Amino acid sequence: MARKRKGATPHLRIRIEPELLTRLEKSRTANNRTLTGEIVHRIEQTFRKSDDADLATLVYRAAFGERTGDLLRAFATAIWLIEKRTGKKWHEDRETTRQVSRAIDEIIAWFTRQRRDPAMDAARLKYELSGDPSAFWVQSGAGLEKVEYYPTRVVADTAALEALQKMGMAPSDAEIDEAARADPKYLEAKERFAKYLADREQEIGLADGRKTVTKDDPKTKDEGEGP
Repeated sequence: MARKRKGATPHLRIRIEPELLTRLEKSRTANNRTLTGEIVHRIEQTFRKSDDADLATLVYRAAFGERTGDLLRAFATAIWLIEKRTGKKWHEDRETTRQVSRAIDEIIAWFTRQRRDPAMDAARLKYELSGDPSAFWVQSGAGLEKVEYYPTRVVADTAALEALQKMGMAPSDAEIDEAARADPKYLEAKERFAKYLADREQEIGLADGRKTVTKDDPKTKDEGEGP
């Protein structure tokens, strides 16, 4: 049996699902790396992002105390996620402002409520199990303006939940789905949520088809993981 040389790089044999392998092959080709190089790069990035997140937590907590620091970091992360999806700043666009306002409300509620079943609470937040997908009216310079509330809630609540998940304060998507299966409103709400996302993706696809996206387009670049 051959001995391993001291300091030699160990070799690992791993199994990868075909779908994941296909994605890795596309990514490594785009980045001009070997398959091994692409896998190593992504693992290193995962650790770096985790280290950055830990550092951000320490900074917020050192400045504002543990509880307030976590709350403010959740706010900052949700705002970053919403602005990334809308492509607009919260203080420059009315709809982005509404989404940020709701996300902040939901994050505060998450921090302050006594939770007997966090996974079900997260399911309600993710799929709007108790929501009414209706419209509401707001006063604008031109008078009353009708606003479709469901899309606002979806983006805001998704961002709030994702921010909490990134901080390890909310259950994962798998835990949410497992907990929500017994709720009679679950399938209906999940289907409504999936339909909204599909319609939204189609709208974005149609919009993208009307322009040429290049490698230098800022929307195609990795913008990091947020605060």
